[in-house]
Amino acid sequence: MQKTLVIESSFGEASLAKRHAALIVLRGEEIGRDFRLRRNRMVVGRSPSADIWLHDERASREHARIEYRGSGHDDHTRFVLTDLGSTNHTFVNSEPVDSTQLQDGDKVQIGDTILKYVVLDDVEARFHEEIRDRITYDQLTGLLTKESLYLALGRELTRCLGYDLPLSVLMMDLDHFKSVNDTHGHLMGSHVLAEVGGVIDRAVRTADVSAVYGGEEFISYLAESDMEGALLAAERVRTAIEAHRFVYDGAEVRITISIGAATAPGHGTTIKELVREADRALYRAKGAGRNRVCAAE
Repeated sequence: MQKTLVIESSFGEASLAKRHAALIVLRGEEIGRDFRLRRNRMVVGRSPSADIWLHDERASREHARIEYRGSGHDDHTRFVLTDLGSTNHTFVNSEPVDSTQLQDGDKVQIGDTILKYVVLDDVEARFHEEIRDRITYDQLTGLLTKESLYLALGRELTRCLGYDLPLSVLMMDLDHFKSVNDTHGHLMGSHVLAEVGGVIDRAVRTADVSAVYGGEEFISYLAESDMEGALLAAERVRTAIEAHRFVYDGAEVRITISIGAATAPGHGTTIKELVREADRALYRAKGAGRNRVCAAE
C-alpha cells in the first residue's frame, strides 16, 4: 500500500511571501555581508557617516545614493541607485550609470567593491545571515576572525582619532602551546584554543573586541582606553588564563599567555603601526620569561 509522506515546515507562507531588498558584498573587505535596504534615502560611500560604509579607498566619501520608489505597502523591492558625482563612477552590470532602477540580480560596482542587489524572502535572509556569521566569526573560539576585527578596528580607530580619544591594541600569544599538541594531541589543543577564546572574551570589557589572529595568537582592541587601561585589561587576561583549568577527556593542562600592548596615537595612527608595536612588545614579554605583559616603548 502506497504511503503519502507529509512534511511540515516551520516556515509559513507568510515567511516565504515577505520580501526584503538588500545589497550583498561579492567582492570587498566585508565579503558576504548584506546591507538591508530601507525606505529612507541611504548614502553609499567611504565616509564613516555613510549609511552603507565601504572600506574601499577607491570609493568616494559619498559615492552613490539609494532611494525607495515603491508605490504600495507590499512593494519592498523598487529602489533607484544614483551616482553622486563620484570620482571613479558607479557601475551596474559593468556599465557606468548616472541613475537606474535596480533589478534583482544586478551587480553594482563602487570602487573595488562589488555588491549584488537581491530580493530575499525570510528564509533566504536567514541563510545569508548564517553565511555572514560563518565568515565573521571563528567557528572554534567564537571570537571574530582577524579580517573582521581589522574592519571593525579601522572604523573605531578613525572615530577615536577624530575625537582625540585613545585606542589600545593587545597582541597575545600562548606560551609553549606546541607542547600541548605534542603531549596531549590536537584534540586537546583545539579544546584549549576554544576555551582561551571564552576566557579572553570574559576578561575584557563588553565594549572591547577580540579575535583569533592566527594559530595560538589572539588580538583585542580597546576603544577609548589609554595605556594604563590596556595594561589592566591585559593583566586580567593573563591571570585568567593562568588560573584556568583546561580539562579534556580526563586530562588537564595549565597554560600561560604573553601579551604586548600599544596605544594610539602615541604608538601609531594606523592599524599596521599599532599591531607592529604591540607585536614587538609581545616578543619582549616572551624574551623576558613569558607569562607577562609588556607595553610598547
